[in-house]
Amino acid sequence: MRTRFVAEIGGEVAGTVSGGDGKTSRAAAVTAMWVDPRFRRQGVGDLLLTTVLEWARADGYREVFLWVTEGNESAERLYVKHGFARTGETEEVRPGQLEFELSKTLR
Repeated sequence: MRTRFVAEIGGEVAGTVSGGDGKTSRAAAVTAMWVDPRFRRQGVGDLLLTTVLEWARADGYREVFLWVTEGNESAERLYVKHGFARTGETEEVRPGQLEFELSKTLR
């Protein structure tokens, strides 16, 4: 199962986030997240991440995983602010560029 949330400001799409099943039946995954550059640093990312975490919790998931591309410090700061931490897992997203897996336990 997948779900997508869209944030709009003044009738324009400001950002989106998608979530779905993760590694196990008790884990969800944030499968995509994007905030329009015009709306960054205005709380849209916080709202989207909070919304997808609330969805995961309400659907009975106990943990959430996501991947962040190496060099995307602003996204990783947002995730860490919301309680995510690196798991130690990495994968190559493009030749010479890694992604880092992060996870958060839901309560």
